Amino acid sequence: VDRMDVADLHRHYPELPLGKLVAVDVIDDGEKLLSQPDRSADFIIANHFIEHTEDPLEAIASHLRVLRPGGILYLAVPDRRRTFDEHRSPTPLEHIAEDHREGPARSRPAHQEEWARLVERLPESQVAARVRALEQEDYSIHFHVWAPAEFSALLEYARDEGGLPFAIEALQGNEHEFIAILRRT
Repeated sequence: VDRMDVADLHRHYPELPLGKLVAVDVIDDGEKLLSQPDRSADFIIANHFIEHTEDPLEAIASHLRVLRPGGILYLAVPDRRRTFDEHRSPTPLEHIAEDHREGPARSRPAHQEEWARLVERLPESQVAARVRALEQEDYSIHFHVWAPAEFSALLEYARDEGGLPFAIEALQGNEHEFIAILRRT
């Protein structure tokens, strides 16, 4: 599943090598998975996806909706301390909860500004123009960043406060990323 086919992905993200992109079987919004029926999958793999979501709580809920009871959600998440996000602070849990309640559009420009300043390391004089370009292009940045303990807190909040039906089977570091394995209950 991706939001674009391979040709469109390559046009939108020319920095990605064309030969490395996997053919897209289903074009859909990965945060909502509206093309996928409830309880229709045994396994969902979301590699380096959740950080691109503007509403991670909604994305997790959508993935759980698609999973059958007992199904597995496998999340590989970049560890902010070991990637190009290393200069960014973790996304506060309250920020994610507010975005979920009020809609993530309210904080999109702030995320794009942080991206331009701390990841792309642009001079201040270029930040506003870059934010406009990111918005216009609908460019997919890392909206949220975590280390394992911070992501664990998000998962516990989603389960305990958000009432999402899952158990955390594993949360394990893996060099530049960490793996979270959730089982739908």
